[in-house]
Amino acid sequence: MPEQKEDNQKKRKLDDVPEIEIDVSAPQPPSKKALRKAKKKGIDLQAAAQVQSTTEETTTAGQSTEEEKTRKKKKKAKKERSEYGIWIGNLAYTTTKNDIRKFITSNTTCPDTGITRIHLPMEPGKNGKSQNKGFAYVDFATSKAMEEAIELSEKTLLGRRVLIKNAQDFEGRPEEHQETGKSKGKTSYPPSKRVFIGNLAFDATKELVEEHFSPCGTINNVHLATFEDSGKCKGYGWIDFDSVEAGENAVRGFVTVEETDDEVEEEDDDEEEGDEEDSDGDAAKKPKKTRTRKISVKRFMGRVLRREFAEDPTTRYKKRFGKPKPSKKKKKKNAESESKPVVANGEKEDKAYKKKAKKNKEAEEEPSRYSKDTVQRLTGAIVESQGKKITFD
Repeated sequence: MPEQKEDNQKKRKLDDVPEIEIDVSAPQPPSKKALRKAKKKGIDLQAAAQVQSTTEETTTAGQSTEEEKTRKKKKKAKKERSEYGIWIGNLAYTTTKNDIRKFITSNTTCPDTGITRIHLPMEPGKNGKSQNKGFAYVDFATSKAMEEAIELSEKTLLGRRVLIKNAQDFEGRPEEHQETGKSKGKTSYPPSKRVFIGNLAFDATKELVEEHFSPCGTINNVHLATFEDSGKCKGYGWIDFDSVEAGENAVRGFVTVEETDDEVEEEDDDEEEGDEEDSDGDAAKKPKKTRTRKISVKRFMGRVLRREFAEDPTTRYKKRFGKPKPSKKKKKKNAESESKPVVANGEKEDKAYKKKAKKNKEAEEEPSRYSKDTVQRLTGAIVESQGKKITFD
């Protein structure tokens, strides 16, 4: 029996054979069923598969070379753009390249070959149909054709007056945005204590906003724009901070806070503690560690907030009402002057004012000629229950 086991082990051992290499890109070999059908018809499928693979390789190689050639041609065309170009604006969204070409060639002496390039940017429109963005760029072979095309400005193309100017003319753009690269949406107000907050949720409240921005600094006031009927937030508001630094933290979107670890690590070994108490008299304490942590205020209730420095309230009031905002002292003086009678040249108070005041007091003191029940019935006021029950026979 042991001899048979040794023979079985010898049979299981395999000789060292090189690994089989498989070509993944090779075509799938024909199945046995297909080979049987081909044998009946007298067709050699293996030879046909080899021929097909060679033809596919040649076609793919040819396609790759053609694609490379077209790419090179496109790159050359982009590099060899004409210096004589125009920009056409206020186009209808249905305008095509042929419409622009006909418009230029019919109104100028420029031939069809004089237009070297028409670039009409497109975008997906309504119902999945593509439409242009309302402007286009046209390149010409000569400067004369460009000048003639610029003279066509303010003429109608598909019912719209077209605006045409030199493609390299950038007049009309704001210089501030060109230099600093600021976006149109952001304001350029100087840093201040007052910060505008936008993109708030409708469920936002003053308490929640104040709690969210409290890490930035002390807050004097939070004003949220609300709807009259529901009282909910309109999605924006203003925060008045105590300092400019707090406002800058809110606009920046985060605050760096230094924290200290108050927990003191005590040693576990009693022997070491005993030795330290004998030597120093007090348990040794490790110094507190400080670490900085960033507190972000960019997101609130799952929404990314819009944070900007707000305009000064006095200038905003002047823009809105056309006059400077009155101070609190002036308001008090005006209220006092309206309540008090006018005294001229040190004379006594006006007698007419005294008579009016007396009449008002008398009218308040005089009892009404109507009883409470009649007043409640006439005005529709709610009658308080007296605890009596009236029954009818």
